[in-house]
Amino acid sequence: MTDDMLTPDEAELASTARSFLSGFADNSYLNEQEESEDGYEQARWKQMTGLGWTAVNLPERVGGGDGSLAEAAMAAREIGRAAYASPLLQTMRTGTLLASLGPDEQADDLMARIAGGSPAAAVAPPDRTVRARARAGGAFLLSGSAAVVEWLTAADTAVLLVPRADSDGWLLATLPPEVVGERGVAVPSVDNERESLLDLDGVELPASTALRDDVPAADAEYALARANLLRASAMVGGAEEVLAQSTEYAKTRHQFGRPIGAFQAVRHHLARMAIAVDGARLLTDEALTRAEPGAHETAIAGAALFAAGRSYVGAALTGAQVHGGVGTTVEHILHHHFRRAKSMQLRCGKRANRLRELHGALVVRQEGGLW
Repeated sequence: MTDDMLTPDEAELASTARSFLSGFADNSYLNEQEESEDGYEQARWKQMTGLGWTAVNLPERVGGGDGSLAEAAMAAREIGRAAYASPLLQTMRTGTLLASLGPDEQADDLMARIAGGSPAAAVAPPDRTVRARARAGGAFLLSGSAAVVEWLTAADTAVLLVPRADSDGWLLATLPPEVVGERGVAVPSVDNERESLLDLDGVELPASTALRDDVPAADAEYALARANLLRASAMVGGAEEVLAQSTEYAKTRHQFGRPIGAFQAVRHHLARMAIAVDGARLLTDEALTRAEPGAHETAIAGAALFAAGRSYVGAALTGAQVHGGVGTTVEHILHHHFRRAKSMQLRCGKRANRLRELHGALVVRQEGGLW
């Protein structure tokens, strides 16, 4: 959201987050953390959780800030703008999933831990490639292909949300640490986030791990849509920063005695970037304002996620061209955005599946217009 569109709480959170991150998250720092063992600095994590970023939109009863999803998205946007990698986005998405699916004693305990700064990971493959089937005694058998999960190795808690193969409902459960340890394998990531390949095929979860064993499909899809708006907001923040850096570079880089921004071709590049980034931001902001609990508007959230990913990738590619390729070298911070853009888009799942979901919401179910 532009500054004049923010509520006072949103503006304060965005300003605090930007000021905090700008104090240390430069290119050299990001490069160092990417090469480090953990991938992020524990001291900075404690500072972020101390600022309440993991608890912004969690209920007050669990120690949360009882804020809106839009407020939480402001922290996610500044994280994306800084290209800062940490378990924060995953933890916020996990807390949002739990908060969106209603009160429950076990879920409240997990949310309280998240609000207190405990890292968490959401295991919810975007293309629904993992499914659960009920077994005797209340257990569940999982099946499907391996899923890529960010920051699984750093998470104290892994929350699973997958469709059931034997009913129309979904399973919300926690994954036992031994399952994560045995079935999760760290894999290289294109960007500076840490990823694991988690193979749950054939895993049997005991009944005690289930938080809710028959979540209505509409509720589950909407909870995922709300969580995904945090990812969309992070991508919008990244795209805005790429546009800002490219515009500034076009003003200061001279060729033939003139700033390169004076040339029509460069102006056209920047104009196309601005149109795409503004479109993604406006769509994401509209989705955030309408993402109230129980609203069940998945179409606009899905469109925002799709537009944010496409715009971030397009901005990163065009930004590298405006910079003359310097933006893809490790000496320039733009290379983090260059790699993060496509990686974050891929974490949204297959393009064809997202378009199919939008068609189902807008045309088949006639959920309503985007505006």
